Parts: sequence; C-alpha cells; structure tokens
Amino acid sequence: MVCTYPAMPSAPTHSGASHALVVRRGELGSAGHHLPAKRRPETRERRGSMQTHQKSQIQRAAFWTVGITVAHFAINTHSPALHWLHILLAGLFLIPILICAVAFELKGGLLASAVASAVYLSHLLWSWGDSPMANLDQYAWIGVYPVVGAITGHLVQSSNMRKRQRDEVIARSQRTEMINGITGLLTAVGVRDEATIQHSRRVAELSTAIAEELGVEANEVSQLHLAALVHDIGKAGVPDAILFKHGSLDDEQMAAMREHVDIAVGMLGEIPGTEAIARLVSQHHESPDGSGYPRGLTASDIDPTAAVLRVADVFAALTEARPYHEAMTESEALQAMESLRGTKLDEKPFAALHRVLANTTSADESCSGTEPAEGTS
Repeated sequence: MVCTYPAMPSAPTHSGASHALVVRRGELGSAGHHLPAKRRPETRERRGSMQTHQKSQIQRAAFWTVGITVAHFAINTHSPALHWLHILLAGLFLIPILICAVAFELKGGLLASAVASAVYLSHLLWSWGDSPMANLDQYAWIGVYPVVGAITGHLVQSSNMRKRQRDEVIARSQRTEMINGITGLLTAVGVRDEATIQHSRRVAELSTAIAEELGVEANEVSQLHLAALVHDIGKAGVPDAILFKHGSLDDEQMAAMREHVDIAVGMLGEIPGTEAIARLVSQHHESPDGSGYPRGLTASDIDPTAAVLRVADVFAALTEARPYHEAMTESEALQAMESLRGTKLDEKPFAALHRVLANTTSADESCSGTEPAEGTS
C-alpha cells in the first residue's frame, strides 16, 4: 500500500556554517503541481478583467444588433429611394459579427453571424415577403455573414494562439532566470546557515498543504511555495552574533533581526519576475491586529496567501529546535498558537493547518495499519 500525504519532518538542528548545502532544484523546477508544465492558470484578477471586457463586447454587439434591426423594420420598404438604406443596414450587421469574432474568436464569429442571419431573414420575410425575388442582393447577405464571421474568428483565434505561445516562451525564459537566481540565493544562504534552509523547506511544504486545503488556485500555490523557500534569505544579512545567539535578543538585536524581511525583499528585487514572491515575503511577519512588522499592516491589507505563509512559519518555528528554545510537539505548538488566533494569526489558515495535520495523522495510521490511540483524534 502506498500512501501520499504532506510529510512532517522532524525538527532540524543547526549543523554549522562549514557544511555546504546543495539546493534541490526539484523544489523550484516545473515538476509536480507547484509549477505546472501546461499553461499556468490565469489569476482571478486577470480572468475577472477578461470577463468584464467580454461582457462589454457582448453589450456592444447587442446594441448594434438591436439598433440595426429596429431601423430595418422602421424604414419604409415601398419607397425605391430608401432601398439603399436597407442595403447599408444589411452591411452594418457585420459590425456586431466582427465585435464577437474579435472577443470570442471562431465560436463568437459563428454565433454572431447566426444571430444576424436569423434577424435579417425575419426582416426580409416580414417586409419583403410579397416580392422575394425582387431583392436577391439582400438575401445574399445571409450567406455573407457566416463567411465573414468564420474567417475573422479563425484569423483572430490563430493570432491569439501565436501570442499565447510567444508569451509562454517568454514566461518560461523569465521563470528559468528567476529559478536560477533563487537557487543561487538559497545555496549561498545554505552555506552559512543550513538550518534556515531546512526550516524554509518545511515551511514551503506546510504552506503548500495549507493553501491547497483552502482551495487556493494552482498559480498562487506555486508563488507561495517559492516565497516560503526564500522567506528567510534576508537572514544572510544578519550578523552571526545575533542570528546564532543562545538566549533572547535585546531590543537593538531584535530590531536588527527584523531587518531580514526588507533585506530579503531587496535581494529578490535583483531577480526579474519575483515581484509577487517578494510581496508575500514582505508580509510574512505581519499580523491581523497590526502588531506585526515591518509595515504594521492589518488584516485587510495583508495578502491572504501571505497569511498562510505566516501560519506555516510560526508552526514550523515552534516545532523546531532553536538556540533559544527546545522543539515543541505538534499539539504543544497548536496550543500555543491558539492564543494568537485572530490577532497575530489569521483564523482561516490556522484552521486549515489543523485539518492538514489531522489528515497527515490519519494517513500515517492508515499506512501503518494502527488504530488511533484511545482519547485522541
């Protein structure tokens, strides 16, 4: 029996700066669900913008169709002097067809042409029914509409496909450059402080599991995974006497330690394409009640994905051995975090963490074939 679930590794210990760390590129590469090989899902903002644009195009097409139809039925069909207006109006039906073809590609062009043909045919049968052979040029439009809709829609669809392919090539190139830059940063930090990298890996694993439990979109989970891996790289700029100090820090040392957030953001700023990741890193010590750092943001200003990163970071830190405290058990860490719920920690990702840990425990027991201990859940 093979079981797959988010593993909870034991708390790592600091092994000294002399041990070089080789960063596992699989954590940053395109394998798995973190960085899908197919075209990455569009963000909610981009998809919402596209839907708004498409709705506006539908409204424009409907406005033109209704206006042309009303004009057709309103204009006298018995006056030869006005015949040219009917020909013009028939040609104007191409406008809503082109609008839909550009907005919805081939499907939109064909659908709009079908609507235009049906509406125009109803006008011909109603207004020109007594002389169907007198105006064959008008009936010819019914054949023109689908041809124009199909050709335009196909051309737009082909153009959009080429653009998407070109954008994907550019995005892959930028992502490769970003991954190389992040890999270099992680390797450099790992040479000095392997424990920080091991902590970051664990936070990345936990963050991903929590985000997926919350139903976060795949692209945002990918960004969160990378942000978690680099959220503490700014500690490379913190003096050893502070970073590895046994015991609590004084106010001056604490202020220096807190600078690691801005240092990390600055380091990421040197790598193209890390803007979204840097935003998450910049907020991973912010609290819903505004008591966090470095900006003192409140819940409404904190990225929900950054709130996930904070919960994972706190849990991992509590369950790992540090120079200034022993590692807590999972239950002890959750109990300690409970008092921070809603003030220092966002409630939704904290509740999701509970579910992730419960699922992990259940999977462990299922794989081992053991029953839950009496009195536990």
